[in-house]
Amino acid sequence: MKKWLTYVSLGVLLVACVFAAVTMGQMPRTVNPDKPAYSVYELQQNPVAYDSVAADGAADAIIQQNLSNTHAVNDVTSIVFDFRGYDTMGEAFILITAVAGVTVLLRKTEKEKKEDRENNGQQ
Repeated sequence: MKKWLTYVSLGVLLVACVFAAVTMGQMPRTVNPDKPAYSVYELQQNPVAYDSVAADGAADAIIQQNLSNTHAVNDVTSIVFDFRGYDTMGEAFILITAVAGVTVLLRKTEKEKKEDRENNGQQ
């Protein structure tokens, strides 16, 4: 029963990964690396002058208030750890819970260990 559950779980995971890869492969490209819209070096040197015309709502607020509110140079770091800290902590909790759950499901019980010892001793 346990092997069957393991094989079914791995099969579902494989199908989900293939589906995700195919779906991402069909998505349109959003960035042309040959012709960047802005210079990364200039953006790093003067982030306040970043043009946020395309940004709206929360994205605009994060871009414009990043340095004054968080004192972080990297926008991604400031978003993950300052603006969305509780969300990141929740995601980490879910990941830890999932790992613990998988560990509990896949571990051998004392009965199974005893049966393995007896089977190995008889051969």
